[in-house]
Amino acid sequence: MHYSSEQLIVLFTYLPVLAAAAMAVVRYRGAGPAVRMLCWLIFFALLIESISRVFWFFKVSNLFLWPVYITLEFALLTWMYSLVLDQQWLMRLRGWMLGVFTIVVLLRELGQHGQSVWIDNAGRSIESVVVIFLALAYFYKVFQELKVQNLLLEPFFWVSAGLLLFFSGNFLIFIFMNFILLYSKNLNDQIWVIHALMNYVLYITYAIALWVGRGK
Repeated sequence: MHYSSEQLIVLFTYLPVLAAAAMAVVRYRGAGPAVRMLCWLIFFALLIESISRVFWFFKVSNLFLWPVYITLEFALLTWMYSLVLDQQWLMRLRGWMLGVFTIVVLLRELGQHGQSVWIDNAGRSIESVVVIFLALAYFYKVFQELKVQNLLLEPFFWVSAGLLLFFSGNFLIFIFMNFILLYSKNLNDQIWVIHALMNYVLYITYAIALWVGRGK
């Protein structure tokens, strides 16, 4: 079976997720609550990636996994940052945020039922804005408190840097993904290569975070 270079790049995004998951298994037992939440996020991503690859090999649409993935990813990220930032407003709002987000995703899915190539870009775009805000809030907290002696040894520096790069870099892709999908297959393939490369970076930063945070 022949695969294009673009398809291979997308296919092998599984590898950094697998590497991060292996690190998560090693570090989970001695990790604190926030890092454990990161581990669960990685385990969940590995599960979705595995299921997705099976469907992909059998040439069956795996787009039904998209709303499940973004909803649970949103939940895990907001819960994780509520622990990291330790802010009462976020603790109080996280349940409401997840509820509203879930409703938006469900309404979008129901509204586009039957369109086999349609992807919910609204949910992903909203998630991007929220996660970018939370990552920036982390950096603000760190630079305000000045308690961290070495940022490179702080796990959530790497997590926040990876998330900030991933979601800000992909933001326009998420907004225009359906238009691109219908406009040009070649452009769509190239865009998803960019997305895949950013995914590589994200899970590498997750793995680094787990490595440097092994004593935390």
